[in-house]
Amino acid sequence: MPNNKGWYNKQEVLDTGLPYWINANRGWTQQPYPFAVLLTKSRCKEFGVPILSSGNEKPSAFRYAAAAGTGTGDNKHRYYPLYDRTDVYEVGEITKEQLFRHEVMGDFPEEEGA
Repeated sequence: MPNNKGWYNKQEVLDTGLPYWINANRGWTQQPYPFAVLLTKSRCKEFGVPILSSGNEKPSAFRYAAAAGTGTGDNKHRYYPLYDRTDVYEVGEITKEQLFRHEVMGDFPEEEGA
C-alpha cells in the first residue's frame, strides 16, 4: 500500500508490472508505449490537469527517487506514481519545451509541416 504521500515501495511497483524511470540509468525499465507524457501529481496540477481526487485514477508508470524518505525513516517508499497526460500534449496544452526527459517515454511524434 502506498505511504501517506502516495509513494510506493519497490515490491508494490513490481507487482503492478508498470514501467519505472531510473535516473542512474537515464531510462525506463520497459517501454510499453511508443510515446507517452507521464507526469507526477504535482506536475499534473501545475499544468491544470490534476489527477482524480476520488482515487480512481491509477498510475501509468513510476519514477524512482533515490533520496526519497531521507530524514523521515521511511526508506522503502521511493517510487512515486506518474499519470498519463499524453492527450494534453497532443492538443497543445503542454509543449515539448515544458517537459523533462523523465516525463516522456519514447520519441516525440513528428510535427506536421516539419
